[in-house]
Amino acid sequence: MGIFIKNPNVERKARELARLRGTTLTAAVEAAIEAELSRTPKPVARRPTLEDMERATDEFRRKIGLDKAEIVPMTKRDWDALWPVGIPEIDEL
Repeated sequence: MGIFIKNPNVERKARELARLRGTTLTAAVEAAIEAELSRTPKPVARRPTLEDMERATDEFRRKIGLDKAEIVPMTKRDWDALWPVGIPEIDEL
């Protein structure tokens, strides 16, 4: 696969580097890129903060319209109905 260098100044510098090193153009470009990559700090993946997650949640709610939905608090009775214990007297309260 080839790379086409449209900037004549960059091409001249690449050819000069190859000549000074006594290598091919490809080898000179490869060495220069490797050297630059070794000096370039790698990005560190960071864990999202609580603020990041809250911001993402708020954006999601806005995008799907939940920010306009009425929020009705769940009662204890509603919560308990989700988790029956298998005793009819308790489950039917």
